[in-house]
Amino acid sequence: MDGLLKVAVVSIFTFGATNALAVSDTFNATLEIKQAISMTKTSDLDFGLITSDQATDVVVAKSDSGAAAFTINGGTGAVVDVAISNTNLVNGANTIPAEFSFDSNLTLTGGTAELKIGGTAKTAGATLVAGTYSANVPVDVTYQ
Repeated sequence: MDGLLKVAVVSIFTFGATNALAVSDTFNATLEIKQAISMTKTSDLDFGLITSDQATDVVVAKSDSGAAAFTINGGTGAVVDVAISNTNLVNGANTIPAEFSFDSNLTLTGGTAELKIGGTAKTAGATLVAGTYSANVPVDVTYQ
């Protein structure tokens, strides 16, 4: 009888320890799908025409007719972030720094927003050699 009691006590501790070493729970897995963002360029940024003796920077405001413009489409009421890096306008070995002004986030009212991009060509500090200066500037738009 004493041996049977020892087996019963050991069994209780063994089953109790096994139950304490294993637990189970659940989690929810979700996936949200948003309408794809599309972007259509309607105009390029045009700093205009200057002479090589220009003493001040050339500025085009977002509201000016020379500003770049895009139509952005996506989910109605969604907010998108806009990223554009400053760059150099290039003509061969010659460069002019360019900085851009734009709204860094837009609300897609009715699923659409217009992105206007102005900028400053830093001509005041540059050596101005005659020619056409340009750059292909990436515009990144993502949902918040």
